Amino acid sequence: MTEYALILAGVVLVLLLGMLVLAGHLSNLFHRSAPEAPVMRPPPSAACDPHYVGACVPPPPPDLDCADLEAMGITGTIRVVGSDPQGLDPDGDGIACD
Repeated sequence: MTEYALILAGVVLVLLLGMLVLAGHLSNLFHRSAPEAPVMRPPPSAACDPHYVGACVPPPPPDLDCADLEAMGITGTIRVVGSDPQGLDPDGDGIACD
């Protein structure tokens, strides 16, 4: 009788493992998901550089470029008022990142 119980337990175990594999749960046990890339967030409004109007551009440091602003979700028309400490308006037309 104990032989049959062991065989039955083995069959049940194989069936359960098969069901887990078919359901995709077993593969999740052995694979780790890649960590998500950190998201750059714009600074609080108190940390906005007054030389830029139209969006909250953080003051230096760090030295930001247009790609950094886009990664932070800072988009749209940004006017440069006075000097351009971040160097976002190299053509000097008063519009940053155009």
